[in-house]
Amino acid sequence: MKKILTIALVLVTMLTLVACGKSQDGLKVVEKFTAQQIGEWGSTQSPNDDSKGTATYDAAGDFTVVRVDGDTWGGIQSPVVTLDLTKQTYVAVQIKEVNDLFKWTLKFVPSDPALEGHEWGLYLVEDNGMKWNKYVMVDVNEQLGEDLIDLYGGKIEGVFWLWAVGAADANVEVRSLTIFQGDF
Repeated sequence: MKKILTIALVLVTMLTLVACGKSQDGLKVVEKFTAQQIGEWGSTQSPNDDSKGTATYDAAGDFTVVRVDGDTWGGIQSPVVTLDLTKQTYVAVQIKEVNDLFKWTLKFVPSDPALEGHEWGLYLVEDNGMKWNKYVMVDVNEQLGEDLIDLYGGKIEGVFWLWAVGAADANVEVRSLTIFQGDF
């Protein structure tokens, strides 16, 4: 009898929690750049015209190699996108490979920088060596902070900078970059 009452109590508790719990739609893909699309991105357009790079798509391996173009850091930039930070936003990058001597970084550069220094981008993922087909995902709202989000009115138009860093021959192999919104 005690077992039946215990099971009934557990079931009632579970149903109550499910009924009272908030509905979560999960994460939704807002925009995804495939390796092939990333291979079409142009060189970084920085304020003093350095930090150049190239992108070469490898169809056989389905990745793009981002290379520094003559400096110790540089890379490519995406087409213009709008990050709607009035919603919970995440960015995920899948890296196939980066040589142990090199690193890579991801910035978001506002089209209309609100503060001095923003023309050089806002770090989303700082220099790191993550690789082996792993994803690096960043909570953009948390990374930028409430003050910065408010400064831009909740929505920021701009471009991503994806850089290889560490030497004049630095490179990183990229599989995708995806923007998500929602909750886990």
